[in-house]
Amino acid sequence: MSNTQLSNRDFHKIFTNQQRFDNPNGGVYQVYNTRKSESTNSNRKNLIMVSDGVYHMKALLRNQAASKFQSLELQRGDVIRVTVAEPAIVRERKKYVLLVDDFELIQSGLDLINQSSEFLDSYFADHPNESLKDSVAGGTSAPPPVQPQQQQPAQKLPQPNQPQQKHDTLGSSSQKSRPIFAIEQLSPYQNMWTIKARVSYKGDIKTWHNQKGEGKLFNVNFLDTSGEIRATAFNEMATKFNEILQEGRVYYISKARLQPAKPQFTNLTHPYELSMDRDTVVEECFDESNVPKTHFSFTKLNAIPNQEANSTVDVLGIIQTVNPQFELTSRAGKKFDRRDIDIVDDSGYSITVGLWNQQAVDFNLAEGSVVAFKGIRVTDFGGKSLSMGFTSTMIPNPEVPEAYALKGWYDQKGHSENFSSLKQEAGAASSGANLAKFISQRISIATAQNENLGRSEKGDFFSIKGAVNFLKVDNFAYPACSNENCNKKVIEESDGTWRCEKCDTNNQAPDWRYMLTLSVLDETGQMWVTVFNDQAKQLLGIGANELMAMKDNDADLFTKTIQGIQMNQYDFRIRAREDNYNNQSRIRYTISNLHLLNFKAEADYLAEELRNAFLC
Repeated sequence: MSNTQLSNRDFHKIFTNQQRFDNPNGGVYQVYNTRKSESTNSNRKNLIMVSDGVYHMKALLRNQAASKFQSLELQRGDVIRVTVAEPAIVRERKKYVLLVDDFELIQSGLDLINQSSEFLDSYFADHPNESLKDSVAGGTSAPPPVQPQQQQPAQKLPQPNQPQQKHDTLGSSSQKSRPIFAIEQLSPYQNMWTIKARVSYKGDIKTWHNQKGEGKLFNVNFLDTSGEIRATAFNEMATKFNEILQEGRVYYISKARLQPAKPQFTNLTHPYELSMDRDTVVEECFDESNVPKTHFSFTKLNAIPNQEANSTVDVLGIIQTVNPQFELTSRAGKKFDRRDIDIVDDSGYSITVGLWNQQAVDFNLAEGSVVAFKGIRVTDFGGKSLSMGFTSTMIPNPEVPEAYALKGWYDQKGHSENFSSLKQEAGAASSGANLAKFISQRISIATAQNENLGRSEKGDFFSIKGAVNFLKVDNFAYPACSNENCNKKVIEESDGTWRCEKCDTNNQAPDWRYMLTLSVLDETGQMWVTVFNDQAKQLLGIGANELMAMKDNDADLFTKTIQGIQMNQYDFRIRAREDNYNNQSRIRYTISNLHLLNFKAEADYLAEELRNAFLC
């Protein structure tokens, strides 16, 4: 351990001493954890934990600090000196946060000085009389931003988007000269903000019915240069804002409530969403300068295998093949129109995109056209593919530089190239070249564990060759809703029906879905992995409903089925991700794909490796 000294007990002093609260700069702290959120769709990459040696607390990195965090790739154990910051107290949630606008890195690569430091929120929950009272904050402790015209020499508040221009103020007298915040800056720790944003998506008003009554829901997405955020309105406010807000136009928005985002209802990565109510102020802005029409974060097709199933991505591709429309029937008997198209890009890969219903029927783009997909869902049954969802958007011939570059590449040479199918790549990989590639990229269990794969923000993917040596047969499946595209867990009622709170329906029987826990081993070690429904079906050869019936009616056949996969060797594609529970960190391993070993390909690969070794 180095001689670096932390500012011991400084967090306690900041929130109990008025003078230190007003000037919290200069503290030396250690990064306790760089990732708090467990949600796969939540983007809280700038929310970290820091320790003063006695206590640890949340720190939200903003402005220059957020950029430094990304460029320096701060890790657990790094020591920083905070140079510009302000404290915040969210009283209703009893949370204490340090809002950091700048810092300097003092030392990296250290072990934690005190792994058992106390969480500051927990301390003040037990000692409520010690923290500063209402003289400091009522709700959020952060004072409102100073108007741009009022230059104060000692100002320590974060500066919103700079430079401020005259058109970035509202015309109403009550909000005149309020600075404009970037969407990425919005959090519950600011209570005085205004954004200038374009309506990038406008949904239809939806109605809902349950035992408590009925209501309306309306949602839109707002976009600026920093990102996008979802906004919702209910009942009469849904009607009001549906009439006011028009897709493609730019507005000033303020006084909406910020709340945690609901990833199941959006493909956006912002950790929060806006709730528009009677207090929300919306005013159209006729100066659209510096407000983009759309925002993409494109993922190359060769990176799709590293995406988690059911995650959403933005992709840009050239239409290679347009397949005929066809009809599908769900388990509930509902009919759907479907059309598959194949797209390619300059990474050398192709992928199938599934279009649904009216979009599948009306699709008329020619092969060779450029098309962008925003918020499209990744699926991995039988290999990787993409599927349009209710919040996904398809943009033909988008006016972005990447589209012009891709079209130029395709017209010059791309149209004559051979592309690797991601369906094939992620599945059995039937070609010898693909199999050789997979085999060469495998690592051992010991390597995955020793290198702490999974500690990165989005987790890590790797491939191993391993054998299943044990399967936990207790709770191998859960009862899910049988309604189309739901899959939420249901609860058995006293009348024998199964209740789904999400759909607000009672089903006669559940649709059992796998959630297996396996022990996998190779010559270097062992790991516990989780296998979800699609991959478990592939592993066991039958669905969870059949296996559950087998367990109840034929115990011998059930045991035989389970034992049938034991000590079989597979190629496993595994996603490792850090999981935080009760402030304890661990790595959780999930199988994203698998297939039985092709022993001929294994032998051919080894023979080629030996041949190359002797030639050298």
